[in-house]
Amino acid sequence: MKAKRYILGAMLCAAMASCTVKEDRGPCPCVLEIFLGDGSDQYTGKLSLSGWDTGGGRLFLDRIEPQQHGASYSRKVEKGFLWVCAYAGNGSMSLKGDKLVIPEGKECDAVWAYCGGTVDATGESAEEHVVMHKQYATVHVRLDTPSPGTDNVVLRAKGTSNGFDISTLAPSHGNFHCFAALDEEMHFVFRVPRQHDDSLELEIFLDGVLSRTVPAGELIANSGYSWEQDDLEDIYLSLSLFTSARSTVSVSGWDTEAHEITL
Repeated sequence: MKAKRYILGAMLCAAMASCTVKEDRGPCPCVLEIFLGDGSDQYTGKLSLSGWDTGGGRLFLDRIEPQQHGASYSRKVEKGFLWVCAYAGNGSMSLKGDKLVIPEGKECDAVWAYCGGTVDATGESAEEHVVMHKQYATVHVRLDTPSPGTDNVVLRAKGTSNGFDISTLAPSHGNFHCFAALDEEMHFVFRVPRQHDDSLELEIFLDGVLSRTVPAGELIANSGYSWEQDDLEDIYLSLSLFTSARSTVSVSGWDTEAHEITL
């Protein structure tokens, strides 16, 4: 008889300690299913997933291995309202607080990110679908020079946007500068993050001496380019600085120049 009473008492304690249908289930967590979506071939490395409460506090920050890209990811969260963000493709960029920052002297990584709307996680389960978007623009610069080659020309980009807040994707404020590389067609190329203003500049050096500073941000803005689009388009600048001092700007290739200006 004592053994039966002991067993019944243990079962009652276990039932009281767990979540049952009859009791208030408020303290029990919500199971959040996050569908990572397609397009993982657009970025490399680990996918960083973060959750945020309505006050802007970080609830979690998880790293998802590349082999899980395109699948789904499940985790328990406290019941309430939240939103989910994600980023991937960062190499030299590092997390400082809640901001993914580009080191000075480096170009922007080929980084993709997502920031969703409010998720109702007040029930037993909830889900979110992550769709990643391109957070960088590759700038291509075709430069007319007084000589056939570009051996004596160096191009440096400077700006005041050095990354983004991982909870909102808003551009972060900070010094940005990098030297452009030359592609196979001898055009200068570099990557910039989403901009918060039109302060981006190009410094052009000839034989080690600063020859001209080009207000690239203003040229880009005057062309109608928007830094608020979900997926940033690449930018093509054609600068004739040493002849007629004219410039053209395009966002889809050299043959569709959208804007021309005299410098």
